[in-house]
Amino acid sequence: MKVLFISSSFEDDARSKTININSHYPMGLAYLHAFLEKYGHTVHTLFLNDYSYADCRKIVLKNVKMHSPDVVGFNIITQNRTASFRLIHHIHKNNPHIRILIGGIHTTVMYKQILKRFPYIIAVLGEGEITAKEILEKIHARKSLRHVDGIAYVSKRKIIKTKNRVLITDLDTLPFPKHEVFFSETRTIASMITSRGCPFHCSFCVLNAITRGYPRKRSVQNVIAEIEYLIATYPQLETIWFHDDQFFLINSRVIEFCNEIFRKKIKLKFICSGRFKPISKEMVEALEKAGFIQVLLGLESGSPKILDLCHKFITHEDVIKAMTLFKNSKIIISTFLIVGLYGETDETVEETIRFVQRIQRIKYLVFVDIGILLVYPGTEIYSIAKKRGFMNDSYWLTEKPTPFFTVEHSQKQLEEFKKRTLDSIAIGRILTPSGFPHQYYMIPWIIKFLIAQTPRYPLYAGHILQRFFPSVYLRAHHLFNRKPLV
Repeated sequence: MKVLFISSSFEDDARSKTININSHYPMGLAYLHAFLEKYGHTVHTLFLNDYSYADCRKIVLKNVKMHSPDVVGFNIITQNRTASFRLIHHIHKNNPHIRILIGGIHTTVMYKQILKRFPYIIAVLGEGEITAKEILEKIHARKSLRHVDGIAYVSKRKIIKTKNRVLITDLDTLPFPKHEVFFSETRTIASMITSRGCPFHCSFCVLNAITRGYPRKRSVQNVIAEIEYLIATYPQLETIWFHDDQFFLINSRVIEFCNEIFRKKIKLKFICSGRFKPISKEMVEALEKAGFIQVLLGLESGSPKILDLCHKFITHEDVIKAMTLFKNSKIIISTFLIVGLYGETDETVEETIRFVQRIQRIKYLVFVDIGILLVYPGTEIYSIAKKRGFMNDSYWLTEKPTPFFTVEHSQKQLEEFKKRTLDSIAIGRILTPSGFPHQYYMIPWIIKFLIAQTPRYPLYAGHILQRFFPSVYLRAHHLFNRKPLV
């Protein structure tokens, strides 16, 4: 059968202002595309998240006309639901013979209300590879969908939900994702995953709707084979970004993978994200040896109270230990922060600022921006918002943007929290009137970081410090325990 997959426009506030040739691409669609092709289907995929709605609509309708698909499938997340709903309505109205599938996290959580609005669609719940294959087989044979696990649909004006699809345990059985759909001659960064699932349940995260808290991993050999395929196919490739839900879950597996990268002399840069624990000295050394240049870690808050309320299951001691392990590594550490988590106050914001500055003294963290908590359906935060009368399920059928969590504070106050935090920790604010007073005492560590990043310019930095900030210069000199900077 002929299938057209679409990941449509993000809402205005979430959409990038430009089309980035190296943007992350949806691994779910990449796997679906490859899996269905393996079984003989003709598949086209459109990745349009950062296109304006007008351009997205134009491209989609052009492809519907060009390819005459039997089935159109939408990957729906909360921030592209509006564009997806508009396109679903248009395609069905003008092409009623085309069957429409929807999947993705938003679909899995909100399938009932979506089916009430669009009773002619089929909702794929959770992982989609095997489910989509079986749906296409039933459609082609004109048979009932009742025995396809992991779906919901409308029959005789009633919503039918079949039993949950068993998760794929052996990820090595899946074909490599269809990277070709997202690559151009100028793309230098590839996206990959080496595992699925995360056993943790953060209050703001909806991941468990798909993976049910059950982590599964690919074999190291399978991951290496995909990397070698990418190198052979895309000679311009420079970097691979791993988008695992929890890359560091098993340190020994990470070390095994890194050792294999080193043994095979694979010369690429790698980026991954993970938690502040578990992290071992051996793993940090292995990451650096393999070519990892950046690690992104989820801190979210520096307040023990907020960390407890959002179920991060990390402590200040865990964070300090991890930062100390990375202290002398060339790997750049980036940290996610969110202001406005449930329970946030002026005091917890100050706790975050003080704690971040504390760990910046161990290994300097560069912040360009931080997040304000958004409300997503299926999260504990959403349940709190509903209980407090802030919103209800009908919100997700409007075209309003994904809302900030303004149950406890106004948006203006949340933006003030964000500004105050950035003024205190973001290197780009150091020379601003509002940022300098908050970061004055951090200047020695900032200078140390800049010297490490730009070793050709230590003399200039030293001259500036000594001339304009003599007391800071003396502190920096003592801190570095080295010869004078000038």
